[in-house]
Amino acid sequence: MGRRDEEKRKRRQKRLEHSQRRAQGPSLRRVLTELKGALEVPSPARWPGASEPALERPDDVKFELTEFLTRREPGKSKLEQLENRFLKGPLSYLPEIDHWAMEEFFYHGFPGDSWHPIEAFLAHEGDRFIPAGQEQLRRWKEARVGLFVLGAVRDDMVDLQEWDVLTETAVGPPLRAIALNVGGVNAYRGQQGKLTVCYLAPWAPEQGISCAMGYGLTMGQRDAGTLAPFLGLRHPEIVAHAWPWNTNRSARQTYLRQWEARDWQGWLRDRLEFPFHAVVPLPPSGQRMAVKLVTGLVPSSPAQARQFGIYLAIPMGEGTEMMISGATNIKLCDLTSPNLEPLTEYQTYREWAGPPPGTVGEPRFRTIE
Repeated sequence: MGRRDEEKRKRRQKRLEHSQRRAQGPSLRRVLTELKGALEVPSPARWPGASEPALERPDDVKFELTEFLTRREPGKSKLEQLENRFLKGPLSYLPEIDHWAMEEFFYHGFPGDSWHPIEAFLAHEGDRFIPAGQEQLRRWKEARVGLFVLGAVRDDMVDLQEWDVLTETAVGPPLRAIALNVGGVNAYRGQQGKLTVCYLAPWAPEQGISCAMGYGLTMGQRDAGTLAPFLGLRHPEIVAHAWPWNTNRSARQTYLRQWEARDWQGWLRDRLEFPFHAVVPLPPSGQRMAVKLVTGLVPSSPAQARQFGIYLAIPMGEGTEMMISGATNIKLCDLTSPNLEPLTEYQTYREWAGPPPGTVGEPRFRTIE
């Protein structure tokens, strides 16, 4: 194993240890166990599609890019600012959201900033690459986060097809991709039929080759709901919007006073737009997450809402059965929805103030006919 491979594995190990400290729920713990095993996967024989010898190990080039951006200014400070915003924004509840901020920054930079990481890297290291190689690296600027079903690993590439969380089916054309993660595409052997969320960029489009950028999560199809919120990373300008109540202690205290006096039932009734899709925990245990259509607020008086909280109605299947779920249980799929801020305000209030007094010891779910 070369020095660079060892350095990459050490960095991945640090990420794993950080994730283990933050992991919640059996699904994520299972993924972290699989990730630990991936650290020992040997690299593939080659990475097809390189336009020149300097790009025959694109995983090494990505490693050099990350070292350049995380150790030098202005990239180092810009990245730290983006990580901080991600940790205070709409996807702050996701595990390793600061690491996803790193991935977003490597390919797209800070939202709205004219300084681009890849262009800065090429300005510093561009003499190493012929013009065709420089243009191939610029394709990483087109990286887009997606959810894909894994197919066979063959010829040092993996078959991928995009997964639709609403229809729970594979959609769009099949793709073939190299992978820049530790172990490359070999990490996907034995994972056929599972889902992976990752950034994907064109690599050698004239050969039909894409590039999985190397950082992601892989789970079974039953866990698609757990992966769905990561697709919000397609809107980095929203994900990097720090909520005003998270800016400082004074803002937190001001918002908490407002929230404690608020008629939440009426306030949400005036602001939420139905129906909308959301990721919800399924009964009986709530361990499995799925994307469901939320159709309305359950009627309640202000006094009842203060005592028992806010509830939403979610149809279950083709029949008349309806699940009643607390508003704190759900996460929006669409970050551009006008429902994002009001729901997040209520959920943050409940997180800070604790559960409603009447719900202590009560089951998390109810179903009605």
